[in-house]
Parts: sequence; C-alpha cells; structure tokens
Amino acid sequence: MYPPFFRGGYFPLLFIPFFMMITSFSLHAASLEIIRPLVKTVIEESEINVVVKVTNPEVSKVVFVDGMGREFHRDIKKEKLIYCQSMKAKMGNNSISVIAYKGTDVKESKTVEVYFRAELFGGVNEEPSGYRKHTFHTDKDEQLCKKCHNMISNTAKYVIPENAEDSTCYQCHKNLVNRAKSHAPAVNWLCTECHTGQSGEYNAGEGISKFSAPDPIMERCFNCHENIKEVWFARKSEHGPVRDGRCNRCHNPHSSNELFFTRKPLWDLCTTCHSEKANGAHVISSFIRDKSHPTQGKPDPSRPGRELVCSGCHDPHGSEGIFLLRSKGKTAFSICSRCHQK
Repeated sequence: MYPPFFRGGYFPLLFIPFFMMITSFSLHAASLEIIRPLVKTVIEESEINVVVKVTNPEVSKVVFVDGMGREFHRDIKKEKLIYCQSMKAKMGNNSISVIAYKGTDVKESKTVEVYFRAELFGGVNEEPSGYRKHTFHTDKDEQLCKKCHNMISNTAKYVIPENAEDSTCYQCHKNLVNRAKSHAPAVNWLCTECHTGQSGEYNAGEGISKFSAPDPIMERCFNCHENIKEVWFARKSEHGPVRDGRCNRCHNPHSSNELFFTRKPLWDLCTTCHSEKANGAHVISSFIRDKSHPTQGKPDPSRPGRELVCSGCHDPHGSEGIFLLRSKGKTAFSICSRCHQK
C-alpha cells in the first residue's frame, strides 16, 4: 500500500525541494579547490605560491588574481589537475582569488586571505587575530607536486645546480631573487645552506618543515662570513639584532633593491627602531640650542661618493667606541674628526 499522499497521483510539494537540491548540486559541483595557501595564512616574504586543483573537466582556463589585482591566466590541459602560480604580495592583507572559466563563462571563484607580515614596517608587523603560518612543504602536498616537480626527500642530498634554472626550487621561487641586488647563496640556489629544516628561539613551533630556516640565522651566515665572527663579538658596543643573531631582521637573505641587501634604505632602516632620530635633531642639538647635525641628504665627507647616513658615524655590527661609533675614543666627540679636521 502506498501512503495516502501518493494515492490518486498526488505528489506533495514538500518533496520538490529535495529533488531540486540534487539537480542544483549536480549543476554546481565544485570546479576547483585552493590547496595552498590556506585561509588566513601569514607570510614573511613578498612571494606567494598558489596551488589549485581543477576538478571539473568543463573548465578551460583558470585565472589567478593577486592582492593588487594583477591577473595570471593558465589554460587547462587534459588530464592535468594541479596548477600553481607564483605571485608577489603587498604588505598587509592580500585577497588572493582563483577563477575557473568555461570559455568566457565563470564556473566558480574562490578567495583566500593572506597576510604579509613585515617586522620593519609599522602597521603590518603584527598579523590580525586568527592568522598564522602554515607549512607548505608537507608530505601530503608534495605528493601533488611530484608529478611536475622533482621534490627532495628528507633523506636525499640537495644537488647544487650548474644552471639556476635546473634547481628544484627555481620554478616556484625565482621571484625571490628578482630584485636589483641578489645575495650569492640565493642567486646560486644554495638553498639548503640556510633552509636546513631546523628552528630556533624565534621560530620554534611555527610550522617547521624540511625547508625551514632557523631564527636566529647568524650561525648559518657565519658559514660564509666566518672571518667576521670573532671580530664582531670582541667589540665593546653591541647592537641588539647582532647580539641576538638576527641578521635577517635588517638584511633580506634573498635579494634587495638596497645596498648590503638591507630591507629598507639605510636611514629608513635605522630610524624604524630609532624613531627619535628621525626628526633631524641629533648630535649637537643636545649642546647647542636650535642646531642639529644632518643625518641624511648630504654628502659624507668621510666616504667620498656616498651620501651621509647613520652608518657613516655608527657601525651597526658593533664598535670599539661608545654608542656604536666608528671611533675608539671614550667620548662621542672623537668621531667628529672623521669629517672635521679642525
């Protein structure tokens, strides 16, 4: 016996939404999945690697859109599911979108939020609540990468390439060295010299992977800069970042547009922490009212061809003099003779 509501061909409306939902689901099945970055990811370099999985055979193209609205188009190939795109990030929050197309029609669009945290830039030095670092090179994710990339196992030794483009890391991370001045280990793709898979005091527990670099990083730096280790730590005046071994707080270990791979122009770099020196009232203003010594925008008499900046008088890596001054005198005025002979 059929229930009463089926007799006489009666079909209740309450069943219609159920079948409609099935139809709707089949027509709007997911077309793509953003595998990386995860939602609310924190990064500390300007590079973002976006990895998506295309699951709908009707999709003919995917478009990656970075946080500045720039588009990167990728045509879909038969039987290929995984697509990746390296993009640049702006400081602070970035909305990264991936759009799947069938011809000119949008099949699906997905967005993730990524936060570029930069210690030396006010306003973006702390991520919003709920954001955190996520390890990219996990065993699970690398299984997807292996079809196109020669991933290095935890037990295999990284082979230093003769040509940069032959590096396992190059295809995804080449944007790291596209600034005006590149650091030798990075531009020669000696990645595992620093990316040892170890952590340090300042990044313990932050999603460590086989390609993590320890923070503090100084001991890795001394593998190449070994001649300065004993010199720096024998000096009387110490600079905080050097004492803590955090070379990469001031220097970008991959590349930079600035001298010495600094993360900012030198004067801007120093006054990020020493903001009280940014108004120009420095040195002689303490002794002569309404007078101040220039700290930028003037030629440096002690270094012909260079502009006067903080490092003209101070050594940021340590000094025999007081206040990190480039002199051995017991008073600050001993530095003056570098420029003022009388």
